Amino acid sequence: MPNWREIISRGDKISKKLEKLSGKTLVVTMEIPWGKLRKISLFEPTRLIYANQMEIQFLNEIVETLDNFDWVIGIGGGVACDMAKFISWKKEIPLILLPTVISVDAPFTASIAIRENDVVKYVGSVVPNEIIIDYNIISQAPPELNRAGVADILSIHTALWDWRLSSEKTGERYDSKIAEEAKKCLDFVEENAEEIRKVSSKGIDVIVDMYCREVDLCTEFGNSRPEEGSEHIVAYCAEYLTKEQFLHGNIVAFGIFCMSRLQENFPDWITGLMDRVGLDFSAGNLTNDKIRKILLSLKEFKDQSDLFYSVIDEKIIDENFVSNILKELNRYER
Repeated sequence: MPNWREIISRGDKISKKLEKLSGKTLVVTMEIPWGKLRKISLFEPTRLIYANQMEIQFLNEIVETLDNFDWVIGIGGGVACDMAKFISWKKEIPLILLPTVISVDAPFTASIAIRENDVVKYVGSVVPNEIIIDYNIISQAPPELNRAGVADILSIHTALWDWRLSSEKTGERYDSKIAEEAKKCLDFVEENAEEIRKVSSKGIDVIVDMYCREVDLCTEFGNSRPEEGSEHIVAYCAEYLTKEQFLHGNIVAFGIFCMSRLQENFPDWITGLMDRVGLDFSAGNLTNDKIRKILLSLKEFKDQSDLFYSVIDEKIIDENFVSNILKELNRYER
């Protein structure tokens, strides 16, 4: 099992170390992240490609066009990092990741989130040679984008509830020790909520370190059950039904908001913590009609997608539940 902390380099303007790379380099990025790096580094890749989607057919077509490279470097957010991981996995090229925002845990997971017919699936396994955390670059991203990264840690709250439920109802394998260690990630976030909200260097480190801890626990167990539950099903369903692109952390946070209430699982505590760290759980880009459609379609979507057992299988989501969710969201000035 890789030790993710050992492959992380941290510091201000540490991304300049890319200038010392030798050999042919392929950079996978987006326009804004690439522009940020260009302001502080003279690094010139052999080839640069822009990442704009993760549909499996598109990815395979890109791989077919590529020559051999000594390095593939993902610079940007989740899509750029996942696309670089896919290329590294398929072409067996050493990988470096330079996240310019910490809105998702993609740089810190071995699996690769792709889309197949607009449904998220996980494929492959690749561990970067190095992950570069440049405080200077990350702090330039809008604060709300970096705060969104904590959602993939706070999802442990609802995920653990679903995992235990599935163990009791279906006999799914459950590890109480791993569950307890995952719970400690929530405690650590709570202890450092103000630093996360400020997006200070310490706040960035808290999110990065908890990503690493979460990934270690999921790797030890063998899948993502310790941190992925019904709240992620809400996010996947929203993407599938609306065909819209969401900031991953915010739509997962919306899932946490809704599913903690369906679970009757300390919803006020987890909502308060999301509020303290500055995580947007309001689903403000969704109309009430879209929220209603997403929530009422969860069971059907979950069954069609063959996703794991959760509170969605246990409790009925009806118009009354949806109305209560909309009222609760309005309390937080949606």
